[in-house]
Formats: sequence, C-alpha cells, structure tokens
Amino acid sequence: MSFRYMSVSKKNSTMWITLNRPESLNALNSGMWHELHEALDMAEKDEEARVVIITGAGRAFSAGDDVKEVASFKNPSEIRNFLFNYAAPAIMKIVELPKPVIAAVNGLAYGGGCEIAMVSDLVIASENALFAVPEARIGAYPPIATTIGAFLIGKLNASMMTLTGEPITAKEAERIGLVNKVVPPEQLKNTARELAEKIMLSAPTSIKVVKKTLNKRFKRRDLERGVMQLAALLEKEEAREGHHAFIEKRLPKWIVKK
Repeated sequence: MSFRYMSVSKKNSTMWITLNRPESLNALNSGMWHELHEALDMAEKDEEARVVIITGAGRAFSAGDDVKEVASFKNPSEIRNFLFNYAAPAIMKIVELPKPVIAAVNGLAYGGGCEIAMVSDLVIASENALFAVPEARIGAYPPIATTIGAFLIGKLNASMMTLTGEPITAKEAERIGLVNKVVPPEQLKNTARELAEKIMLSAPTSIKVVKKTLNKRFKRRDLERGVMQLAALLEKEEAREGHHAFIEKRLPKWIVKK
C-alpha cells in the first residue's frame, strides 16, 4: 500500500511509522487516521515485524486532530464519521495490536497526538517534546486522556492536563509517568531502536499475553462512550466557536448561561 500522509519502513523486525504532514505539525486528518490504521494492520500481518515505533516528521509528533477539517464538517453525520470510522479505529488498533508499540515523541504531542502516546506501550521522548491535552479550550473533549490517561498518570495529573490544557515538558511527563525515558533529540531514534531490540529478546507469545493483560483496563466500550460524548460536544455551538477561534488565532467567546 502507498501512503500519502506517512512513511512506513521496516528494519531488523521493527516497523517504523512516521506521521508525515510536517507543514501541518502532523495534524491528524481523516486520511492520516485511516493510514495509521492501515499501517498498524500491515505490521500485525507481517510475521517478521515484532515491534512498531511511531514517530513524527519535522518538529512535531502530532498537533492532534486537524482542527480545520473538523471545523469544516457541515452536519453531525460528518462528525461521527470522522470519529467512529477514522480516529477511534486507529486508537483501538494500537491498544489491541498483539505487538508492542513504542511512541518516539520527537516534538509537540497535543490532543490526539498526546493520546496516541498514552495508548502506546512505551514512550520515549526528546528533551524538546511537549505534551498537552487542550481539547476543552476549543469546546471538545479528550476521551483517551480522561479514561486510560487517568489510570496511567493518576486522576489529579489527568485533571490538571485536561482541565487547563496547559502543556508540560518531557521531563514533567516523565515524572508523572506519561514517558518512560527522556533523551537528547539526536538520540531519540537510536534509543527507540535499542528498546525495540530489548523487547525482541522476549518470546513473541509472552509479549502478546503481557500486552493484552496490561491493557485490560482500557476497553473498547469505554472509548465508544467517550467518542459519543465527544461527538455530542462537537455538534454544539461552543465547539464551533472554539474551533473557529483557534483557526482565527483568538480567544473563544464562551457564552455562560445564567
């Protein structure tokens, strides 16, 4: 399969998936979500591939969902199509993939980009990486960060990230348990590769069972409920105002009902 929004390669039984829309900070449009799912499916079917590494091209891992694309949706069916047929399947593919997924976070990881890191099995971050979950600032909602994220980094840390939307450094992400290891930018890929090689010293079947057991707390129905809540929010005027304010680089004008 040929890819438009990412590059996929395999070396020494490791499948590298590079999100490749650097001009948009690797914002996740429907095409990129679809291709991510397809690349992960390819890795699952490839018997030689034992570990998957996801990283980003340019100065970002991913800025999250493509706000311009979401803002362009004309009706609820388009919103639900984006969430249920593109974004959610790719997220669940990472969780359910029987092979370990390493997120090599090379730059900013906001929104959906941060949530991809949260559902990955291991996370290596560059010193210049930033993590944020700012969905509420544009009238949206982060279904991953409020479910598996709260389990991963604790309720208070998840609350701080999701309620304020403020970014945190790679070192802070490491401190709260979102990142396994922080390295200089030039060492990121080698560190991820070395980690993949260490994983492959273990038996494939053992790895599969370990990953499945560790991910038992995150269930498909939890994601589906979260995505339904997100879809409902995106249909509201608040979300339209938030998305357009983001595009226009201004603060949103929230209307507080009395």
